Amino acid sequence: MWFSFFLCILACVVVLYLPGFFLFRCFSLDRPTCVACAPLAGVAFVSLIPIANALLGIHSSVATVLLPLFAICLVPYFAWRIAKRGAAREADGAWRWKMLFWYAAVGIAVCVYMFIKPLDGADSFYGRADNATHLNMVRYFIESGHWSSLNPTTGDLAYEPDSFKFYPAGWHCLAALASMMAQADPIVAINATNAVISGLVYPLSMFALMDKLFGGSKLSIAIGAIASLAFACFPWSFFIKGPLVSNLLSYALLPATLALFIWYIRAGVRSHWKGMLTSGLICGVALALSQANALFCAYIFIGSYLSHRAFMRWDTAKKRIPALLGTVVLFVAVWFALMQVPYLASIVNFDDHGGLNFTPVESIFATLTLELYANQPPQLLLALVSFVGIIATLRAKRLWLIFPPLYMLVAYGVSRCTDAYIRSILCGFWYNDPWRMADCAAIFLGPIVVFGLTAIIRFVVRLARRIRSRSLSESTQAKDGLATTRAVSIVVLVLFVVINFFPTFPNPATHKRDYTPFGFMRDRIAREYSTERDHVYSAKEKEFVERVKEAIPEDALVINSPEDGSFLAYGVNDLNTYLRHYSVASLTDDAEIIRKRLADVATDPEVQQAVNNASAQYVLLLDQGISPDEGEWLMQTNEKTLARWDGINRITDDTPGFETVLADDDMRLYKIVGADQ
Repeated sequence: MWFSFFLCILACVVVLYLPGFFLFRCFSLDRPTCVACAPLAGVAFVSLIPIANALLGIHSSVATVLLPLFAICLVPYFAWRIAKRGAAREADGAWRWKMLFWYAAVGIAVCVYMFIKPLDGADSFYGRADNATHLNMVRYFIESGHWSSLNPTTGDLAYEPDSFKFYPAGWHCLAALASMMAQADPIVAINATNAVISGLVYPLSMFALMDKLFGGSKLSIAIGAIASLAFACFPWSFFIKGPLVSNLLSYALLPATLALFIWYIRAGVRSHWKGMLTSGLICGVALALSQANALFCAYIFIGSYLSHRAFMRWDTAKKRIPALLGTVVLFVAVWFALMQVPYLASIVNFDDHGGLNFTPVESIFATLTLELYANQPPQLLLALVSFVGIIATLRAKRLWLIFPPLYMLVAYGVSRCTDAYIRSILCGFWYNDPWRMADCAAIFLGPIVVFGLTAIIRFVVRLARRIRSRSLSESTQAKDGLATTRAVSIVVLVLFVVINFFPTFPNPATHKRDYTPFGFMRDRIAREYSTERDHVYSAKEKEFVERVKEAIPEDALVINSPEDGSFLAYGVNDLNTYLRHYSVASLTDDAEIIRKRLADVATDPEVQQAVNNASAQYVLLLDQGISPDEGEWLMQTNEKTLARWDGINRITDDTPGFETVLADDDMRLYKIVGADQ
């Protein structure tokens, strides 16, 4: 399994970085920046090509996705090389390559520690409701060849097909492609894809942003590798909330998008308008087809940056203030206009109360102390460094960098303590979900932390030099300056890393070890992905489903009670289940009859007809006779929700019309004999 895992990682890296690197070289960017931004093109075209394939009636596969991907990226590159031979290009800079590898090294190390090492197997998975869509959809993409973000499906037959549905499936396309390239189990490919996104794509994306923000300071850029990953919430909370893997991808791509925008604005739109237009389209598609709410994160950042540019364009207050106010009013007006768009309005008004459990005072405290996930311990040291960073940012006259993280932190605080209209205004484009706001705040706070750590290092350097100057001559002081700066930087950063990232610490009051924020998040990932702990779809149930597959004809349709964990049986075990979601919305008429009255198949002609229409042959029960108060269920499961599947759950060994095929403890496989024509 682990060998397949690393093959999937290699496949992901090739798809994300190789074609995109060549495409971005056409825009005269330096090579390290092209590497850092390459996944934008990879994700954009790996998402777009399947849409085109579906419209043309072509099945998506390794060949029909990879060949167009490389053609789209390599043909423009070779044309550019021929047309621009001898033209001036931005210098790479050896130090930029060193920084690129530094960011990659830090990202990989943290990812191995936080995600890969806690897994007890390359095929570990999180048995949560939202994950059913991801696991089932990747499996169906591979088997069906339909990968389009327009009307994507998990292949279930129990739900009415939508006339039109847009679901950003960029992450699913990438995971399916990695699985097929490496010939690996989809679950293994999913874990490998998430590892690449969190351990490589995000750190290198942050390198691109830090490079554009702090291009004149090698120290600040070097610090950025640690600052970017100093927050316990991102990317790790997305592994256990949902998991929100689509948002994981879009947020990982966000910094590279902002870096490109800043570069084009500074380089000159008139002279680079073709590159800016092409890059803008690529970035827009990549974010929209992974998770579109990242576009609104970019909107906040870009709005702040352009407002700053409008202000600085003029040299008098008489002109600066109207320019600033005009830009701000324009961005706010567009914001409210977008809230009225019918498709977006349903998202803005999404009824999410999952994190709405703080009083205003508690919410303010959580925001100020960077307690950015449910029950996560506060990151007090990081909060202090961020406060220092805000002061340093103000002193550097870069006020615009403070607004994006400030907005997200305020929105996070609001989303946790009130359901008033202000919540929809500030948080609506993110489904009113505090955790998405918090994770974006972590990204935007990265540069602020860089300012903070840099200011602390420079303060300590000045202090050290002042002390050493008493015992050194003037000529020796000059030579000693660089060595002192390096030594202080290393000591400060090592102390920061040890305190910030260390998992546990002894509590003298309880004589036990308490979790730090990173220790808390790592422990949650380890527990939720553990195969040794009972889950809604346990290791024992997974093994029983494997026996079911051996006992029935290949691809035989199995009716199941989804809330007992079997809604994951297709994505995890490739069992052809009838119900692959726990929702009862949009069920077909036959599915409605089956969920309410399947137990009456021996005597009810309507049930018999519904079963025959579905071509179902078997019934799977994984928690027969177990109440919601016993065993392991979905967090959404209770007596009321479980009663929705009463027609299936009432089936026992003695129910007429069913023949027991397999029985093990509370798990059953029945053959439907009461619907035979």
